Amino acid sequence: ADISGSQCFGSGQRSKAEVAAEITCLLALSAIRNQDKIGLILFTDRIEKSIPPRKGRTAAMRLVREVLAAEETRRKTDIAGAFRFFNNVQKRRAVVFLISDFIDTGYEKELRILSRRHDVICCPISDPREMELVDAGLIEVQDPETGSLMLLDTGSAGIRDRFRQSAAQEQKRLSEMFRKLKVDTIFLSTSR
Repeated sequence: ADISGSQCFGSGQRSKAEVAAEITCLLALSAIRNQDKIGLILFTDRIEKSIPPRKGRTAAMRLVREVLAAEETRRKTDIAGAFRFFNNVQKRRAVVFLISDFIDTGYEKELRILSRRHDVICCPISDPREMELVDAGLIEVQDPETGSLMLLDTGSAGIRDRFRQSAAQEQKRLSEMFRKLKVDTIFLSTSR
């Protein structure tokens, strides 16, 4: 599960981090029911916490607590690093759920390697405001991973249109990459 700075964003009632925690909880409860082992890696631009796979209610509840207790960070995202770490610690074939907003680049090679060794299900989380800006006039926005500030004129139809096109292109790029690598995908949103 990605716990980088960008996961803290949410324009509605839930943030991406809260959706990630909810999905992780559902997976943990499912593992208990199926008597499967379940482990967890929380990552930013480094591995924040790693819990090896274990069976049972106690192990699953520990994962739930860890995800819910994960602190907000200003850290960036390194998906490739998380994949490399996972491949080094997990020698047996596993089902891997990657829960992230995928705001990162350069991880395709590691995803290809991971998907050859394991069953991978990518769960990209997005928020409606990441897909389309509303006309709110001049606003100050902050990059949650770097802290840098920028003034943005959302009153400009051209800026809103470019933003919408850029977000759609990124969504299409992700979908095509997952399809090309034959990686199962569950697209998640903070709004549903």
